[in-house]
Amino acid sequence: MIDHASTNPNIFASARTNPAGIGRSLDAMASLGHNDTIIAVSSSPGQSNRGLVRIAGTDAMNVLQSITIGTVSIPPRTLTSIQLKSPSIRALAAYFPAPHSYTGNDIVELLVPGHPALLESILQQGFHAGARLAEPGEFTFRSFTSGKIDLTQAEGIAATIAATSDSQLAAAELLRAGKLGSFSTSLVDTLSTLLALVEAGIDFVDQDDVVAIKPADLMIGLKCVFKELQQLLSQSRSWGTIESLPRVVLVGPPSAGKSTLFNRLLGKDRAVISALPGTTRDILAEPITITNTDGRPAELMLVDIAGLDDLATGIDHDAQQAAQQAIATADIVILLIDPTQPDRDLSIDLPLNTPLMRIVTKSDLMPESSSLPNHDLAISTTTGIGLDELLKHIISRIGDRSVSVQTDMLALQPRHEYTLRESATHISDAIETLAPHQNEKQLRNMELIAGAMRNALDELASLGGQMTPDDVIGKVFATFCVGK
Repeated sequence: MIDHASTNPNIFASARTNPAGIGRSLDAMASLGHNDTIIAVSSSPGQSNRGLVRIAGTDAMNVLQSITIGTVSIPPRTLTSIQLKSPSIRALAAYFPAPHSYTGNDIVELLVPGHPALLESILQQGFHAGARLAEPGEFTFRSFTSGKIDLTQAEGIAATIAATSDSQLAAAELLRAGKLGSFSTSLVDTLSTLLALVEAGIDFVDQDDVVAIKPADLMIGLKCVFKELQQLLSQSRSWGTIESLPRVVLVGPPSAGKSTLFNRLLGKDRAVISALPGTTRDILAEPITITNTDGRPAELMLVDIAGLDDLATGIDHDAQQAAQQAIATADIVILLIDPTQPDRDLSIDLPLNTPLMRIVTKSDLMPESSSLPNHDLAISTTTGIGLDELLKHIISRIGDRSVSVQTDMLALQPRHEYTLRESATHISDAIETLAPHQNEKQLRNMELIAGAMRNALDELASLGGQMTPDDVIGKVFATFCVGK
């Protein structure tokens, strides 16, 4: 990798912008060592006001010294102004000495103007000073191998990076805080103690006077572990429920007020508003937070589509197709009716059992004596009339499909849910084998019981990474970007 990078400068840019990176196997990354010095851009790709370059390893300070003018002296955990050599500009640097750092070894973070060419130059200078380009997730991998975090916390960090909504951030925070890891560690301790006693009994099976653990006591312990597993599974939710927010699609003819309502509900100007029909061509989707029926904040995905029309050529045809596709994925469709326009019979192919709400817009423009078309609610985005009622109607139609933003309920990723269910199955097998003999003085079928318990223990230990096979760890860190 180093030889290739030295002959191809573009590799610096590709390693920074490609989430998959150049990619090594987990064994290869681990074999590179924990103390060799790595460098990467840790801020998002593209131009910004500030960019962050992270250097970690035993020579982190030496690498920094090689790219700066004068002698660098940085107090730990203090932002210090330094002078770069090329280009000659001021920057800020922070030093986090080992072992009290994110990775467990020396870390230097460099805050510079976020111009891609400048960041590229710093990477190349650091590379030629002896640092190598970091692999995707390698900073967090070092934190994991240093014992700073467990595997579920690493997954929480990856989930935080990938989060696109407040509910996803909240769920990732629970993982990052180690709630699932603490649960698995507690059960691993309990189950490993029980297993040790069962295996001790196997060693002394020919001595009737030696009873490492009574069958009744083992049954109590196994049932407690099984109950905790079942409670966690029943009180948690699938990660998929927060990845797919309920979709509320605004539908109507051109200039019916969809984009105006879209902006008003978001609280910002996201869609372009014009008196000319057909302004919206693309699908606009933004998460919004509203108050659920239980008084807690919840998230929905609000979708603004092109006005439904009969045009069937060129870009208008593509916009109409995209609009119909958005309707096909809707959890609720809101049909906006402009009372100032002639009533039109729109062709809407609703998904099966998808609620449809008929909302009259621009009600402030209609005289009180005027009759409104058949509708569920009349609103005005100008005066705000009916908007609160509209949100209440949406929540009542969506029901429990809305995603809570503030919750202490764990969201389990597929790996977590599978592992917990497999653990529960193995514990259930052990209980079933033990049950006919639980009132006897000595254990019977100890090898079968121990085997089931060992399988459950291996599954539980894999949650936090205590006994995880390399391929499981590799799948977790492969989702990271370079510089994290």
